[in-house]
Amino acid sequence: MNDNTNRPHHLIKRLRITGGFLDGLDIEFLDGLNCIIGPRGAGKTTVIELTRFAIDAMPGRQGDPLRKRVENIIEANLGGGRVEVTVETKDGATYVISRSAGEQPVAQDAQGKLINGVKVLGGYLFRSDILSQNQMESIAETAHYKLDLLDKFSNGEIGAIEWDISILQESINDASTAILPLMSKIQNLEEEIKELPVLEEKLKGMRVAQGPNADAINIAITHRSLRDREMRAVDAIKVIIQDTGKTAKSLSGRMQSELNMLFNDELLHGPNQQCIEPMIQYLNQISATLEEQIRSILDNLGKGWERITTDKGVLENLHAEQEALYRQLMEKHKEVQIRSNERSGFEKRRNELLFKKRELLDLKKTVDEMRTKRDSQLAELSELFDTRFNIRLGIAEELNSALGPEIRVTIEQFGDRSSYRAHLEELLKNTSTRRIQVAKKVSDSVPPQRLVELIQSGDREKLSKACGLNENQSEEIFPALARIDVLFALQTVALEDAPYVALKERGEYRESGSLSTGQKCTAILPIILFDSINPLVVDQPEDNLDNSYVYRTVVRSIRRATKGRQMIFATHNPNIPVLGEAARVFVMDSSRTKGAVVRIGDVDTCKDDIVTLLEGGEEAFKLRKERYKY
Repeated sequence: MNDNTNRPHHLIKRLRITGGFLDGLDIEFLDGLNCIIGPRGAGKTTVIELTRFAIDAMPGRQGDPLRKRVENIIEANLGGGRVEVTVETKDGATYVISRSAGEQPVAQDAQGKLINGVKVLGGYLFRSDILSQNQMESIAETAHYKLDLLDKFSNGEIGAIEWDISILQESINDASTAILPLMSKIQNLEEEIKELPVLEEKLKGMRVAQGPNADAINIAITHRSLRDREMRAVDAIKVIIQDTGKTAKSLSGRMQSELNMLFNDELLHGPNQQCIEPMIQYLNQISATLEEQIRSILDNLGKGWERITTDKGVLENLHAEQEALYRQLMEKHKEVQIRSNERSGFEKRRNELLFKKRELLDLKKTVDEMRTKRDSQLAELSELFDTRFNIRLGIAEELNSALGPEIRVTIEQFGDRSSYRAHLEELLKNTSTRRIQVAKKVSDSVPPQRLVELIQSGDREKLSKACGLNENQSEEIFPALARIDVLFALQTVALEDAPYVALKERGEYRESGSLSTGQKCTAILPIILFDSINPLVVDQPEDNLDNSYVYRTVVRSIRRATKGRQMIFATHNPNIPVLGEAARVFVMDSSRTKGAVVRIGDVDTCKDDIVTLLEGGEEAFKLRKERYKY
């Protein structure tokens, strides 16, 4: 491990609690090792978890049992109170972060100016590594906990990439939602316009009249068809004007309405009126300018509507006159009237289909553009996955260099396919195949994008070989997976990298999930104590570890790490504060309804409390010494 003596690092400076079990608590932490001791029920765990809660470092994912347990501790011990934590970044900037149950953290800088708490937390400016009691065991057993642990060493890079991934996935899913109904419409239009070549072929050979007046009659019939197309074009233009007007109207008054809701009288006449008022005046001017432009657009559209309506009336009159002449002509040549009506019906249907063909071409162009953009986003998503994996790979290599050969950390890109397998099981639930077995075979054999390519190729044999399926299984699953909405969804199925932490035992590596409880902690703790600028806050790190390991590994790691890292431990083990040379010890006690810090000092100041609480008392300590004959 590198020598990080006196390097810049983050600090938790102060914790204040108002309300709840620790009402009135106000303690200041020092750099180096801080230890919180006390009898069970004194509030040591509550101090750890309320610190975690304030700086939004909750464990695991939403709904995880560990997170639920922490949330229950916070709810039971904070109630309607508030917790406030003062932090100092590695750059020396100070922030005060406060939070109540049901709220997001609120942050202020050293001058008391409110800032966006997200800028302070989440690894952007400040981060702390906090572990609950027995959390090391959970980390050893759970893949995404191990990922979270490793990601902390990225100094916020992974968090930023995860955010970009989530935004991109949402955009891709939105694109899919928009594309699918258009593709369905394209399919219906393509089916419908299959009739067009048949109609055009009929019309080619359908010369209604022959003889001396044939040309005039046939021209009159052709012009009648053109009149239908002219009227369809005019009606289409009117629809475009209507739709454009609706869009413009939907924007009218929107900005002003939002401004009025956001900046009410209370804000306008509040203590910051001097700042708020000119801001509102400027935004009102923008709103007024937009309204003027919207009115201009609506005015021009209105004029266009009036002009088209007038011209349509003129066109209808011309059509009426032309239709009258057409009818007169047909009256003189009744022998062609039946054939003329038949041709008019065909031409009217052809005109309808020609407009649908144009609509189809426009839709295809739109969908092609949308799919091209979506494909580009999928490629960008793949690059983000690769970048994330390479960062994690670098972290694993750094850990192996420092902690090997006893500890070995490996990362398999997309190695956790549990979500993918569950997704396939759901897709295959209405098939007769053994869906759990087939879903496992497919998910273990090919990633989602490759599966999409195999399905799109239509090659059942290639699918069978790639996924280890028999012919019947391939035939059965193909229809269930070939729908475009299914293929789109498969392209964005979440695949997590799989982390593995192994402990070397008797010359062989054993993965952390298969170890005993004590061995799990032995495998995970060195990673937790590894080089970092973040404060390390742990509730009872000695749990499930023997005292020999605590002294040989934990204490020695603490003494090395505290040269360039702050640590805050709640502990029942005397080796940690005494041999770890704690800079500050907080002694806690409680009544049945309230916990408090009853003494603060260094190890020498709090010696009697350490002996009583952690050694079993002076008499027990002396008797052990006598028995050991030291």
